Amino acid sequence: MSTEQRQRVRLRLPDGAEFEAEGSPEFIRAERQEFLSSLAPIERHSAQQTRPQPKADVQEPSIPWEAITERKGHNIHLRAKLPGEKQQKDACLVLLAASQKLLQQPKPTAAQLAKWLRTSGYPIQRMDRALQEAVAQGEILSSGSRRARRYELTSPGRLKAFILAEQLALSIDGHKYPS
Repeated sequence: MSTEQRQRVRLRLPDGAEFEAEGSPEFIRAERQEFLSSLAPIERHSAQQTRPQPKADVQEPSIPWEAITERKGHNIHLRAKLPGEKQQKDACLVLLAASQKLLQQPKPTAAQLAKWLRTSGYPIQRMDRALQEAVAQGEILSSGSRRARRYELTSPGRLKAFILAEQLALSIDGHKYPS
């Protein structure tokens, strides 16, 4: 075979797969086709894994938000205090969940949340310090800075907020907390 008919091809795909062939154009074409066809099942499999799976119908627990909170315009507050050591943090979780459900406001500002906590009977000075542990534990996401800081529940935080809200509803109705 003469050097004029000899060709060399080298491919590197974004997923890291590499192809290199040297020879006649027909040989390279055949090898390239075989290489690409060997990748097709892998690409289909990885596309199926990265494609978002339909969510199962997850029902949120039915929390009687009106029983545990009072709403006045764009302000809410808890009707009773939560028991436990970390009352402020737990109250913030419940207020964030209530804000999302009752006010359709998933990301209230630190100033709003502080106002809601004070109205609920929790003396709070700085929201960033009060929620530092919840942010570190991944229960709350915070964005922005200073007075424009906003807080949002994560999935674990939402779950904990619903559990706390359910306990608060039971205590308001006069039931004991489940152990």
